[in-house]
Order: sequence, then structure tokens, then C-alpha cells
Amino acid sequence: MKQLSIIVLAIALLLTACAGSRQKISPTANVALRTANMERNQGNIEVAFKNYEIVLAERPDHAEALNNTGRIYYKNASDFPEIALENYTRAFNNFTAAIAQYNSFDPVTEADKKEIKQLKDLRTSAWTRIFQMGAREQEEGNTKEAIEIFELTMQLDPKRDEPLRKLYEIYKDDASNPEKAEEILTQIFEQASDDITVVKSMGAFYFNDRQDYTKAMEFFEIVKEKEPLDTNNLLLLTVCQYELHLYDEALENIQMVLSLEPNNTDALADANSIAYQKGDKELSLQYMKRLLTLKEGEEELRSISYLLNELKQYEELVVYAEKWHDFSPEDQEPLLFIINAAKELKNKTLEKKYTDIFKKLQ
Repeated sequence: MKQLSIIVLAIALLLTACAGSRQKISPTANVALRTANMERNQGNIEVAFKNYEIVLAERPDHAEALNNTGRIYYKNASDFPEIALENYTRAFNNFTAAIAQYNSFDPVTEADKKEIKQLKDLRTSAWTRIFQMGAREQEEGNTKEAIEIFELTMQLDPKRDEPLRKLYEIYKDDASNPEKAEEILTQIFEQASDDITVVKSMGAFYFNDRQDYTKAMEFFEIVKEKEPLDTNNLLLLTVCQYELHLYDEALENIQMVLSLEPNNTDALADANSIAYQKGDKELSLQYMKRLLTLKEGEEELRSISYLLNELKQYEELVVYAEKWHDFSPEDQEPLLFIINAAKELKNKTLEKKYTDIFKKLQ
């Protein structure tokens, strides 16, 4: 046993000598470092930690002491769950500082590179465990605690956008702080502007939550450039343009949808409205007739009857108004359309038939 202790001490002295040649420390700190390594190898973690602290008090950038205290914090996090957040955070910070020191060595040896890789893996693991703690708090409804943890993970690694996405999930449903959701979503976009899902989320936010059609349109245009066959995006873009009275652009996009999905009833209804607002009632009628081949309901029959009346196409008006009457026999409105059309067509028989029906309803 004595011989084994001597071997362990010899190894610790060798490692310390290698590190010491690149990071000078006082004889007192040197003794503390050797003692810390020996005690850690023998499982006396508390004693080892106190000695590493002596080294770091003198030289806060000491790579080996940062490395080993980080590993102690990391293990303590799993051994003591009640203070896991604190220990994983300290482990992350020590790993980060140690990596920076190893990278600053000249030259960086193969042993250094191996140590750096291990430390990066441990640092990523520590960050992930902290993030998972936040996710658990969120799932359990502890919003305040979840926000604090996600904000911590953002501070630890600002390049990662997962915490921002989680914070957006929380704030987008918080009616008391709508500006925060927009702020966070904007941050996500700044970090991941090439992520088409993020671009879609930006458009959806301004479309649904803000009704800011100008802003929403900007993002839907970006999506269109990258995914020109996304019909849902084209429909949203069309609505924005319609609301902004950009009828030519809206018609172009809705026609693209219909070229991809000829039987899309929502698109046909939108195309009808756009053409009508453009003043092209004949085109509007074409879309209405296409829609009626797929969906013949009371609302559609009412719309085409009004349009045919405006166009003074009375023969067709009678056909559709009669269908409307069949759908809603107690409604006087289709009867008035038929009676008026019969007068224009000088069809006395038709006029009398529906006039009698109209009188019975009064």
C-alpha cells in the first residue's frame, strides 16, 4: 500500500511539474496543488478541493486547478440534487476558464488537445443538464423558476437559441407582457435567420398576434423565396396583401395556390373576393362558379346571386337563386331576386309563381 501511494504521488508530482512549467505558482501553491491531486486520487474530495482553492486564490487562471475543481463541481451536482443547479453552473464556468487556458499554451500539446476535448464535452453536458432542469420546471408549471434557469443558460452560452425558444413558448401566452414575446422572437430570428421555421414563426406572430400585415408580409415573402410551393404560406401572404389593398399582388399569389391546388375551396373563395375588389366582376364570377362545383352551400349561393344581379345576368341569377331558395325556403331574399329577374326577363309565369310564394311567407 505504501508503495502504491508513492507511485500515485510520483504521478501527481510529474503532472504538477508539467503544468507548473507553464503556469508559475509559489512554493506554497505548488505544495497545495500536489496535495490536492494526491487527495483527489485517493478519494478525499473535500481536502483536495480546499487545496485547489489555495492554488486558485493565488492564480485564478490555473488550468489544472480549474479543470479539477470543475470536475468536482460536476460530480457534486449529481451527488447532491438539491444544489445541482449551482454545481452545474460552477462546473460550466470552470470548464470554460480551463479550456481558455489550455488553448493559450504555446505550444498546445496533444495531451492539451485531448484535455480540451474532454472539457468541452463536460461543459456541454453541464449546460444541457441545466437546460433540462428549466424544461422540467416549465412542464410542472413553475414559470418563474423556468424563466430564471433559461435566462441563466442564455448567459452561459449566448450562441445557443434553445433557451430563447423556450422563453418564447412562455411569453407568447402571457397577455400581460406582449412586448417580451416580440423581443425574444426577434432575438431568435437574429441568431437563426436562415431557419425557415423561425421565419415562419415571425410571420405568424405579426399576422396572428399583432395583425401587423406589413411586417408579417415581409417574413412570408422570405418564405416564398425559399419555399415557393408552400401553399399555406402563399395563402397567408395573400391575406396580408388583401388587407393592405395590394390586390394585384394578392391575385398573383392566390392564382399560384390554385395552380398547385385547383380544388382548394379557401383559395377559390379568396380569389373571388380579390377579383371583386379589383373590380373584375367577370373574373370573380368565374371563381364563384368553380367554387360552387366543389361546395354548394347557402352562403355561396347567396354570394353568386348578388354578383349575377350586379352583372344583370338574370337567366343565371334565376338558376342560382332558386337553388338558394331550396336551401332556405323561409328566406324572402332569394324570392325577391327571382321575382326581380323574372320582371327583367318578362317572364310573367315565373314572376307570378314566386310572388305567390313570397306572399305566403308574409
